[in-house]
Amino acid sequence: MTKPPVLLLHGLTGHPQELQAVSRALRRAGYEVATPMLPGHGVDEKTLVRTGHKDWLGAAEAELIRLSDAAGGPVFVGGLSMGAVLALALAQRHPNRVKGVAALALTLKYDGFNCPSHSAWSLPLGAMTPAIYFYRFKERPPYGVKDVRMRAKIEEMMFSGGTIGDAGLPYLPGRSLSENLKLIALVERRMSEVTAPTLIVHPVEDDVCHIRNAKRVAATVSGPVTTLWLEDSYHLITVDQERAKVAKATVDFFDSLSVQAEASAEAA
Repeated sequence: MTKPPVLLLHGLTGHPQELQAVSRALRRAGYEVATPMLPGHGVDEKTLVRTGHKDWLGAAEAELIRLSDAAGGPVFVGGLSMGAVLALALAQRHPNRVKGVAALALTLKYDGFNCPSHSAWSLPLGAMTPAIYFYRFKERPPYGVKDVRMRAKIEEMMFSGGTIGDAGLPYLPGRSLSENLKLIALVERRMSEVTAPTLIVHPVEDDVCHIRNAKRVAATVSGPVTTLWLEDSYHLITVDQERAKVAKATVDFFDSLSVQAEASAEAA
């Protein structure tokens, strides 16, 4: 059985390393996997704020087209947090190139348990003013991770004072947050246009984005939906305590779609 390639996208201020557990499992299952670094990421804050949602989406589209053209057919896309939003955007904009979507801890609103109660409505309003460009939001515990030892490691990497490592930036620039909210608004307006089969994996307790957002997406997209709710993880589900479960669910989902496609081809 020939398996389509997979494009995996990391989150805002993140790094491809946060997808390692999933990408490794997919490669072991026989998939070609691309995990590109999004524009502006992996360097420093000044580099990040020179880019915006059009750059991030444009880079994701270019990689999708490259993989699809090389494979001679549609591919699978997935992502974590903002990467999941980008994956949904690709499914909206290129339905003939996207065979399935894995949306992992997708972030539509900053309304998780570690966010101020007013964030869901105040951040979108604030993002429309120039003042947002002067804000920097410091990352704070639990850093999206329920695993105590992993959390300590991430904190050390974030605030070591050296170059950006696999843990990403210790601050979220207001300008980048504003650009992310623009991307979210763009995708939300067309959520029903996602016709590809979609896997939605989300923690029941998410410190960044409440599970109600994932459930709303599950009810809004037009294609078939598979859901997995995690009981022992926070936002960074691909590195937290249930990362193996997330990886297996992603492989199983893409495998099921590959088998269905093979059976349909044989029947035809």
